[in-house]
Formats: sequence, C-alpha cells, structure tokens
Amino acid sequence: MNEIESTIKPQILYVEDQEDAANLVVAILKKDFDVSIAESVEQALEKLKSEKFNLILMDIALHSKFDGLDLIGKLKSDELYKNIPIIALTAHAMHRDKEKMMDGGADDYISKPFNKANLIEKIKNLL
Repeated sequence: MNEIESTIKPQILYVEDQEDAANLVVAILKKDFDVSIAESVEQALEKLKSEKFNLILMDIALHSKFDGLDLIGKLKSDELYKNIPIIALTAHAMHRDKEKMMDGGADDYISKPFNKANLIEKIKNLL
C-alpha cells in the first residue's frame, strides 16, 4: 500500500438535523473516518448524487416532510444505493424500535445515548 492509499479514510454520511448531535459524532469519528453531514432527507439525496459514501448513519426523527426511515426505504429500493450499509442512530429506543428499523432496511441499530466504542465497532463491522 502506498502513502496515499494509507491515508484514505472511509466516507460516512451522517443524516442528522440536530447540530449538537452531528458535531459529537463527527468529533468521535474524525480520527478514523471522513464524515459528511446532511441535515435533511433532501440534502442527503443531493450529497449521495455527488459523493461516494461507504456507510450511512441515519437519525430517524428528522424534522422534515420525510423521516430517516422513509429515506432508508428509498435508498434500499434504489439500485445505486441499496448496497451502502445503513446504521439507524436514533433516540427511538422503545420496545420493538430496533425491529422496526431493521425491518425498514437498516443494517444495524444504535440507540441514543450511545457508547462510543460500540458505535465505532459497528461501523467497522459493516465496512
């Protein structure tokens, strides 16, 4: 592996409309990953058209017309994006919420507040 290849980090799209939550995740992941933030479903779709991502972290409770679960369904039914792993990173932590996210197409699920090491481990496992 040459020097340039060794510095390329996996690209992660984090769909999150809460600035504090987005900044926290970027701070946790920036050592090992390049994280791009999308604040809405629409912004996420625009970023996906212009950039290549290795994984998507998806907040579910977005304050817009569509929520994260809607976007997961749309991406998993699209040939261009269906193979990108998606982790639902959400405050939805009630009984059966994990099952709902997984049934909706998420490849994994993490409830907020989350454990930093668990988040990194799940990302690395899916990459």
